Amino acid sequence: MNEKKYCDEGKYAAPRWLVYPQFSAITMGWRMGGGEDYRMNEPPRSPEFRKLFPQPQNWMFEHRKFNSPQAVLFGFLWRDYGEPKYSQIGDDFRIVNDFITMSDEKEFQNDSHIFKSIEQMVLFSRYGSFSGDYNRDPPIEVMRDYEVPESEKDRWDEFKYTVCLNACYYKVMQDEDLKEKLLATGDQSLVYISDDEWGGEENLFGFALMEVRDEIRRICKNENLIDWEYTEYLKNAYPYVQHDKNPAEDPQSPEYNVVRTILNGSSEYVRDVNLKGELAAKYEPGQILMEKGFVDATNKIGGMTTTHRYLILSQYMADLSQFEHGTDWALHTANRDSRFKVLDVFTYEGKTQIVLLHLPDGFEAAFENTTDLEERMVKKQRKIFIKSFDNDPIPEVNTPEWLERCSFPVGMSDEGEFFKD
Repeated sequence: MNEKKYCDEGKYAAPRWLVYPQFSAITMGWRMGGGEDYRMNEPPRSPEFRKLFPQPQNWMFEHRKFNSPQAVLFGFLWRDYGEPKYSQIGDDFRIVNDFITMSDEKEFQNDSHIFKSIEQMVLFSRYGSFSGDYNRDPPIEVMRDYEVPESEKDRWDEFKYTVCLNACYYKVMQDEDLKEKLLATGDQSLVYISDDEWGGEENLFGFALMEVRDEIRRICKNENLIDWEYTEYLKNAYPYVQHDKNPAEDPQSPEYNVVRTILNGSSEYVRDVNLKGELAAKYEPGQILMEKGFVDATNKIGGMTTTHRYLILSQYMADLSQFEHGTDWALHTANRDSRFKVLDVFTYEGKTQIVLLHLPDGFEAAFENTTDLEERMVKKQRKIFIKSFDNDPIPEVNTPEWLERCSFPVGMSDEGEFFKD
């Protein structure tokens, strides 16, 4: 394909997800891989462009509701609760086994992972998420034989369709022949013949293909408006912007997009404690902490009776208030091994607020630098903290029982040693 340094009138350089369909929104491939130069060369995008070329569902990081407090590998939800878009097979249907099966072996990529089949990607998600073994190439037989622990089966059941959905998306988007065959099925119901949950009465694989078909139509609707020759030039041209530009200062970078989405979608929770001075002094803005235990907090926010307050900004706290018996704490809990970024340590009239941002699993690198978004959030939360001194304490979350429950420091032992992986 010839390259040219200009874009034809009425045309556009392709969006990243169509240039590199193997990459997710958050991947080192946009910083230190094949997509880095294109991201840095990509022209400014207008509102018109964004309407013509909408982002894929699994690129959207706004808050998505789900029952489990922790996602699984490749479990980026397309909608609330990760429920299938389709659940019924119509009278006009097509059996898909003649052009695609779960076990078809033709390689495709998702970020740094190379998979031989959709089945391998689904099994790798299940095996890696629950066994703790992140070996890049476990034998397929080992993954097939692996049993999810009984205590985790509900979580896998909640995410397995979404994992299959994402696997189908990356497989089809990287195989033009398969994409054409899928689109050629029109609006027919798609049926997969197998003796497991992916076919049969559940037909999860068939429904996933139907949803991927809809998504491809949506994001590729205006492909005819792409200038692919200009796009090819941008892929290979020396970057207009220096490679060492801080992604935290670049609103177009995927890291900045993640920080913005997590901050905008987070709710506020507090955990009031009486910390020893030497423990509180260990917290510094910019730190990323890992807490080994569950972290309890409440969204009932009033005045303070303690010396310190953890203000937790989170999209991932599990609402456990329905399991309370006579306490009325509005109990919310972060899962074990959650990670938090310290945004601020602020003292006013002898009381200190420590602001923690609850990080999405696997994306800690996006928060290594401090963005202007975080700085604005810190200013906002300081003002709210100062105003809270005019509020009365809320009795339900100032009882000895609640304060004892929240007494331990977050991210460190009682002796002040920060937890490590």
